[in-house]
Amino acid sequence: MKKITLLFIFCIAFATYSFGQCTTATGGQWPSSTITLTNSGGAETIASNNWPNAEYSLIEGVLPGSSYTVTGSQTIYITVTNTADGSIIVHGDTTVSFTAPAGVTGLTIYWHLDATCATQNSGATLTTIQCTTCSCNETAAPSAASNVEPINGATDIAIDYSDPDNLLISPFSWTDGTLGGSIESTNLSLGVTTAGNDIGTVTGATNGNGIIYSWAENTTYYWYVESVNCYGTTQSPVWSFTTGACTETAAPGIQASSPTPADAATAVAVQAPDGGVTFNWTGSTNPDDSYTLNIGTANPPTQALTGVEPGVFITGLAVSTTYYWSIDVINCFGTTTGTTVWSFTTDSTLGLDDNLDSIETFSAYPNPTSGILNINSSQELDNVTVFNLLGQNVASFTKNEISNSTIDMSGLSKGLYLVKVTSGDKTQTLRVTKE
Repeated sequence: MKKITLLFIFCIAFATYSFGQCTTATGGQWPSSTITLTNSGGAETIASNNWPNAEYSLIEGVLPGSSYTVTGSQTIYITVTNTADGSIIVHGDTTVSFTAPAGVTGLTIYWHLDATCATQNSGATLTTIQCTTCSCNETAAPSAASNVEPINGATDIAIDYSDPDNLLISPFSWTDGTLGGSIESTNLSLGVTTAGNDIGTVTGATNGNGIIYSWAENTTYYWYVESVNCYGTTQSPVWSFTTGACTETAAPGIQASSPTPADAATAVAVQAPDGGVTFNWTGSTNPDDSYTLNIGTANPPTQALTGVEPGVFITGLAVSTTYYWSIDVINCFGTTTGTTVWSFTTDSTLGLDDNLDSIETFSAYPNPTSGILNINSSQELDNVTVFNLLGQNVASFTKNEISNSTIDMSGLSKGLYLVKVTSGDKTQTLRVTKE
C-alpha cells in the first residue's frame, strides 16, 4: 500500500512540475517535412491543420537574435524548444513571442490543448511563425492561383500504381497570379472534405510535381494552394477532382520472361564509365500494366526500381559480380506473385559503350603514354574524365584545365584506363595505357 501511495504522489508531483512546458510528442510530427523559414518579415505557414494532440513541428532557418511570434488560429497551447538540445525557449496559450537565443537555428514546436498538456484529436488549427524584426519590402499579398491541373471537377483521374507502396497522382500544377505582390512560396492543401485541407498541407510545394498518397479509387478529392509572401497569404478557390475506378478483377496473369541479360549469363559487359547494363524482358500485353525491377547481389534481390520499362539502362553495377534480378508486373488490382528470379555475372573489366552521339574526327596520342595525352578533336572539349577499370573516377579535367587539347596523366599509376571526353552533348570513351 505504501508503495502504491508513493508512486501516486510522485506522479502528481511530476505532472505539476511539467504544467506549462508540454514536450510530449505522441501525436507525431506534422507537417511531416521540416519547415524552412524565409525570414521575410511576414507570417509563414507552419500547417493549416495542426491538432492540439501532442503533435510537433520542426522549423529550420531561424536567425539567432531575431524576434519571432508563433500563433494559432484558435486556442492551442504552444511550447517552443531548441531542436539541438531540447531546452525550453517559450511556452504559452495561442500566441507566444521570443528572441531566438545565440546559436539557435532550429526549433521544435509542440502543440497541446492547454497548460496541463491535455490533448484532443480534433480542432484543426492554422499555425504560423513570423520574424517580427525581419524586413518586408512587399506592399501587397500575391493574387490567387488559377488554371489548375487536375482541372477543377475532372473525373477519371489516373492513379499511378507502378510503386504499390507509393501511389502517385501527377501533376499538380497551377498558374500563379500576376496581380498583387510577388510570390515567395506556395503551400498546397489536400482533403476529402470541401474544406480541402483535412488530409494535410505540403508547405513549399513545387508547381508541376506529383503527390504520393494512399489514393483511393473512385473518390473525390479537394485541394487549394496558398500563394505566400512576407506581406501575407492568398488562398485560391477550393478545386476538386475524382479518381478513376480500377476495372481489373485480378493481378496480372502473366510473368515476365525472356530476360536480357539471360539467366545464368557470364561475362556480361558493363559499359564505361558508369557501370551500366541494359535490361530487357517480355512482359504484359496490357499497356496500362507497369513494372518494378528488383536487383541485388543476394537472392532474393531487395532493391526495387519502380516504373521501369523494357530496355532500361541501369548504372552503378560492379565488375566480376553476380547479380540477381526479377520483374514484378503490376496493375491497379495488385502485383503478380511467384516471380522468377534470374542471375548474371558481370565481366571482369568495364567495356566501351557504342555511343551514337560520339565526337566527330576524334583521336588521342601517344597511346601508350608516359604522361601527356594529346586529344585531337574537331570540337571544343568541355571536360575529360579518367576512370580505372573498376569504374572509379581517378582524374578529372575541366575546360580551363585542358591545356592546348592535352591532359597530364603523369600522376597516375601504370595500367589501363578509360578516358571519357565530353564536348557539348557528345561523348567519346577510349582505352589509354599509362606506361
